Amino acid sequence: MATSRIHPSMLEVQQAQASIDGHEVSVGVQPRCGANLVSLKVDGREYIHYDEKALLGEAERFTGCFIMFPTPCRVPEGTYRFAGRRIVQTKRGRLHAIHGLVRDETFSCWRKDGGIELRLEITPDHPVHEGFPFPGLLSVSLRPVAAGVEYSFRFENRGDGPAPVGFGLHPFWRIPGERRDVWVKVPCDRAMVLENLIPNGKTEPVAGTKLDLRECRSLEGLALDNVFVGRIGVAPAVIEYRRLGKRILLDADPVFSHQICYCPPDEPFVCVENLTCAPNAVNLQAAPPDVSGLRVIRPGESLSGTTRFLVEDI
Repeated sequence: MATSRIHPSMLEVQQAQASIDGHEVSVGVQPRCGANLVSLKVDGREYIHYDEKALLGEAERFTGCFIMFPTPCRVPEGTYRFAGRRIVQTKRGRLHAIHGLVRDETFSCWRKDGGIELRLEITPDHPVHEGFPFPGLLSVSLRPVAAGVEYSFRFENRGDGPAPVGFGLHPFWRIPGERRDVWVKVPCDRAMVLENLIPNGKTEPVAGTKLDLRECRSLEGLALDNVFVGRIGVAPAVIEYRRLGKRILLDADPVFSHQICYCPPDEPFVCVENLTCAPNAVNLQAAPPDVSGLRVIRPGESLSGTTRFLVEDI
């Protein structure tokens, strides 16, 4: 019988706390398990859904807010071609066809300016390099801010050739109480056409469809797992807790061009995710750049961005 590769010793949490503008903010991250953000408390209320038992089980079900790098979400058979090379996303001999390669890796970690800094150096002898043969440095910074957390990333290409890069965050937001009291908004005007949950490079307008989340909609009766593109200005995605009188704003830099809304029925969470590219972007290189979102980073250059999870009163 298979057992989890995740050991309890990997789940130690580093915390940063601050009192800012009358708000008490606390964040917790697991440096030895992919720099997973497993806690965001504002004024004593927890907003992140994290299930340690599910992670330690056979299915290794990740929750919290984990990093998807270098390929957010699904890549068919974990395989793509880039610059004349066939790349298979294996790590330690195991194929990874979903959620990238770093969510169970150890990041170096230290405190700085009241926040937490984390780094993963991808060198030719690092396990991630097996399935992403592009040396580089992935850096993450989490800093408590007024009523939330500021989350920044940067990938620097330290190799001698271009690297195909995507970055995404997969937060699981708690559903306290009834689903009808939780509402979501995804400010995008197009949805990607999916085949077996994988984008095929085509998009369709959301107007007049069940995928229209440009205005807040209740989770009651809503079951989605869809990719959205065509962000409307800089408007943030939103999760509203109407019974509590609170909302979370997912305020993200323009580099986060794609969003996902995953709201499975009968689960105590909803996922609204910011990504720099589409799932399977590495196999959509012939699609328009605003559809695939794939970034090709040249040697010595970098990709970076910041998102902020902010709690406010409705």
